Amino acid sequence: MEHSGFDNNENPQRISSGNFIVSFFRLKSIVPLLIGISLFYLIFYTSCANQGMPTGGEKDTIPPYIVKTVPTLRGTNFKGSDLRFTFDEYIVPDEISEKLVISPPMKKKPVIKMKGKTLIIEFAEDLKKETTYSLDFKDAVADNNEKNPIEDLRFSFSTGETFDSLRVAGYVKNALNQEPVEKVLVVLHRQLDYTFFIDSIPDYIAKTNKEGFFMIDNVAAGNYRLYAVTDADNSLTYNQNAELIAFADSLIVPSAIFHPENDTIVEGIDTIVVSGHVDYSPGPQYLMMFEEEKFDQFLDSYKRNQANKCDFFFAESLSDSFRVNLLKPFATGEWNFIESNLKRDSITVWLTDTLISNRDTVLFELRYEVLDSLNQLVNMLDTIEMVYTAPKAPKQRRKKDEVVEVPTIILSNNINSSAHDLYQRINIEAPEPLLSFETNMVRLYSMIDTVQTEIPIVVVKDTNSIRKYYIEYDWEENSNYLFQIDSAAARNIYGFPNRPVKQKFRTQKEDYYGKIILTLSELTEPAIVQLLANDKDERVLQKIQILEDGKIEFPYLKPEKYKIKVIIDSNSNGIWDTGFLAGNIQPEKVIYFPKIIKVRSNFEYKENLKIEYDPTIIKELIDEELEKEKARKKEQDRKAGVQPVG
Repeated sequence: MEHSGFDNNENPQRISSGNFIVSFFRLKSIVPLLIGISLFYLIFYTSCANQGMPTGGEKDTIPPYIVKTVPTLRGTNFKGSDLRFTFDEYIVPDEISEKLVISPPMKKKPVIKMKGKTLIIEFAEDLKKETTYSLDFKDAVADNNEKNPIEDLRFSFSTGETFDSLRVAGYVKNALNQEPVEKVLVVLHRQLDYTFFIDSIPDYIAKTNKEGFFMIDNVAAGNYRLYAVTDADNSLTYNQNAELIAFADSLIVPSAIFHPENDTIVEGIDTIVVSGHVDYSPGPQYLMMFEEEKFDQFLDSYKRNQANKCDFFFAESLSDSFRVNLLKPFATGEWNFIESNLKRDSITVWLTDTLISNRDTVLFELRYEVLDSLNQLVNMLDTIEMVYTAPKAPKQRRKKDEVVEVPTIILSNNINSSAHDLYQRINIEAPEPLLSFETNMVRLYSMIDTVQTEIPIVVVKDTNSIRKYYIEYDWEENSNYLFQIDSAAARNIYGFPNRPVKQKFRTQKEDYYGKIILTLSELTEPAIVQLLANDKDERVLQKIQILEDGKIEFPYLKPEKYKIKVIIDSNSNGIWDTGFLAGNIQPEKVIYFPKIIKVRSNFEYKENLKIEYDPTIIKELIDEELEKEKARKKEQDRKAGVQPVG
């Protein structure tokens, strides 16, 4: 069994196999054997559990261990068609087929069988001649009783005289958020042109673990290109537009050097004992995953959740040539109102003719541009049938002389009645597109005691939405206001008026807010500093573009927790840019401030931030408030005599 991992006591630019001891007769003949024996010692003995069985009625916590293998570990000249691993106890083979990675890869998956305590891996195709194979089981092998897994179980053998023992290892991260990426396929190609990554099976493969770590073992000497891909279709190639990829900038030329140490001991006349270690090159590779910008237009989905509203969702932004035609029922006049989102990849067709919207089924023809096989824009026609079934309403008898109410719409807003944000405008939104809006019927009053004073305002139409308006105003802190919209100030595309709005609210106090002040240093390129929400999505709340060292401020912040991210904006376009494989362009670099900042009311948080990109840094943002709470709880447990678990 083989065990993977970096040795923290070694030079971080190398991967070391650790120390080993070997004895034989002639010193000058030991070097070719030292590497093999050292690896055998490290790999076989560090990843197998100590032999033994649990006693008494205690819970079994010991993983199974291998009693015998066919072929032997690192065996050569193997001519068989299956591998056999005999364990000291019964194992569960359920996850082996899913987790096992064989390198070089095979076109057909092997058959996994069990015969008693022997695991049989039966190959579905002939093995390559003169080739060293590596099997990475991850943690797929576990005992039958307590499911104790063998961690990082590896095995290797050769079909020829030579046993290849070079390796390439490293980590895969998401370029935008620096998080490790699990279960990513990492590949080595002897063919150096990037097109082989797109349409050819690689020479060696591995998969990343939870930490994003990968190790491609038993590699032959040569020059390689290193890539990573999410491989959505299990093709071992990069051929899907939605797949994330990564690549190493330079050629990978693996090598290994044995370093003997000076603690040799003479034993007898011709026998010596030599200790040392093997260094593998190149050092750890850090691959940053990204999604290339590709135009791959198609209608992703559509829905009709209400009678008069039809939504269409596209993979890409639509061009001005987009058209929607109604095929059934036949329309004689104006029948629709089209609304799009800001990115223009989502289109809503509002049916303005009630004779059409009252139909259960409508049939559309959509015309939009796509790329053909020659990368030329051509028109695509989609015929879409949309069905709406209205929910059954209970029958009610209308009373005599009962007045039928005219339908109305409700205009929503973002006002916080008890503490409206001092730096937040008032947003007004209609549930449907508006036919008209008499903005002079919108009023704002300041309220001091019982006295109302009207404030001159301007209601502005939002350029990004046909249903939104806003009011900018320089609010006074801790003050009372009245917001009012008269009835029938707005009418939707069906002519229905709005209900009146009358809402009192009070603004927030000035000392409620905090501030973050950052002093930036060692900036060598343009950059963007982003203030992020402390959540999984890391929403961008504010951003500042910078060109030189100095101080920047994020003012008027609510007392919450925040993250800080820096994007090295090499092309000064104000956004993060992804990578481009064909152009050998990596995604723009990202740096995180190492702490989660807790902003308090009426407090300035000051910190220094050195703009220094280091791909080896693991994203572990320190939450000082949480760490203090953990330390406090630990001290309480200590005083109470509570023993820590594990």
